[in-house]
Amino acid sequence: MGRGQRRLRTRLGLTSRGWTFLLTGLGLVGAGILLRLSPAVQFGALVAALPVVAGLLTHGPGRNLGLERVLSAHEVTSGDRVHVTVEVRGRIQRGQSLLLEDLAPAELGGPHRFAITGTGGTGVTRPHYLLRAGARGLHHIGPMRLHVVDRFGLVHKVVSGEHRSELLVIPRVVPLEPHVLGGAAMGAGTGTLGARGAAADDVIPREYHPGDEVRRIDWKASARTGDLMVRSEENPWRAAVTIVIDLHADDHAGQEPDSSLDTLLSLAASIGVMALDAGWDLSVRTTDDAPVFVGSPVTGAEVERRGLLRALATVPVSTLTVPSVALRHSMEVAGTGPLVVIAGTMGMASAKILSGIGAHTPRRMLLHVASEQWQPVATGRVGWATGGPGHRVQAPGGDPLAPFRASGWQVARVERDTGAANAWAQLGGAA
Repeated sequence: MGRGQRRLRTRLGLTSRGWTFLLTGLGLVGAGILLRLSPAVQFGALVAALPVVAGLLTHGPGRNLGLERVLSAHEVTSGDRVHVTVEVRGRIQRGQSLLLEDLAPAELGGPHRFAITGTGGTGVTRPHYLLRAGARGLHHIGPMRLHVVDRFGLVHKVVSGEHRSELLVIPRVVPLEPHVLGGAAMGAGTGTLGARGAAADDVIPREYHPGDEVRRIDWKASARTGDLMVRSEENPWRAAVTIVIDLHADDHAGQEPDSSLDTLLSLAASIGVMALDAGWDLSVRTTDDAPVFVGSPVTGAEVERRGLLRALATVPVSTLTVPSVALRHSMEVAGTGPLVVIAGTMGMASAKILSGIGAHTPRRMLLHVASEQWQPVATGRVGWATGGPGHRVQAPGGDPLAPFRASGWQVARVERDTGAANAWAQLGGAA
């Protein structure tokens, strides 16, 4: 649970009624001066003074008031509920009604408002409400505001706190069968470089690549070979799973949290968590060849699991239309472990690029999310058009899954009704 308290700021303003009284009174004073009517000047001064007096006599909460917010959890999955308790400490006049507003983004249901009635003296009021987590991402709750209006509705006083609470909405993780990946997680697959605890005898110089740390340069080896070399400690060989996810906005349909993109990220999170728990090293990239997560259970499965879910929760959507051609080179140096591609609606150009990656890996799997099932009307893009779950019509551009099957990929479709676990089981049956 989390708790926070910060200093308060007070802002005093007039309501529309207060401005009407003030401007009307000033107008009467001006007219009375021009027309030399003393009663008009006196009455106008009285009317204009009413909002000023109301502001001076407004005894609402001040700087001695404390506002705190306590969340039942700071990390939840989409659709979960979070219990929020707001503590108001300080003196509130007996019978005074305050409006407490706790700001929140639309993904969390928008601002939450409720009334507080003063009981006199110094005390603690603890109203509470429920938040429903919507779209994935890192969301901020707050600041809190107390609205005080005088009895005549002339003055509006706002007391606001600066504290904000963070709420991380992560993709949902569903249980998957680890045997679908095949093989053992230790003693096979790809070797990883630069792990913690490597012995000095394991130091093997290699050529310098852009991005390598300068402190790792091996000057003796560089002088001997004539090329810039760096030290790399080689691990015992470990199996690594590589997941490539399609985040192109045009390849998905539906609105978060019920969209094909959320289904794709949930599937990536489920496979990644399952691989880490089974002892596999893990690498996640996008089809734009952007790294999302790299981790190993050697450093702690729980820590890596949290890092993976946070990375998938905050990864941005891509505005590009086709995968990056540089992805093929990245897959060549990624290792020889299983390769899993999770994609949405693809055109033939995208299918040809993606089906050509990872040719050296012993096993390539494609999970094709039927994103058209998240919208009832076909978009006209090259790919699949549909009339609903289980019904599909091939578009004129051809079958985008054909290049994968021709290249030896194991292919399974992720239907909206059957879910990710069923598609993952289909890959296991194909193996």
